[in-house]
Amino acid sequence: MSATGDLESRGGAQAGTTLIEALAVVAITSLVALIGFPRLQQELLTLAQRQTVCVVAARLRQVRAEAMVGDRPMVFAIGRDGLDFRASDGASARTPPGVELNAARPGVTFYGDGSSSGGSIWVRAGRRSVPVFVAPVTGAVSVGRP
Repeated sequence: MSATGDLESRGGAQAGTTLIEALAVVAITSLVALIGFPRLQQELLTLAQRQTVCVVAARLRQVRAEAMVGDRPMVFAIGRDGLDFRASDGASARTPPGVELNAARPGVTFYGDGSSSGGSIWVRAGRRSVPVFVAPVTGAVSVGRP
């Protein structure tokens, strides 16, 4: 009998993990990672898109409020590449990687009475697009439907 137990009951060999068993575990772990990471990446992109939709809608509402308080026109503009947006007061922001903005017009103008030039801004990530609408008469901002 040895210090680790009875060798006779184990067939005469020492217990442990073989190289083949370790490689099998690494191979299975790699396959699981290859299946799981694209889904994780898509979920992160969807979260980035949702965050961008919220930020764009909040910034549109803020620009409208500033136009009403200052009783002057204010513009919310999208960059030519669709990767950034800014207000006429100069504050700008950039979209997260993989998220871009599209609009029929390069910007939305809000007037001192609360009205606007109207329009829609589409926040796109991959194949999914979410619209942010601005009503022309009221300047109200809504997400998903006008």
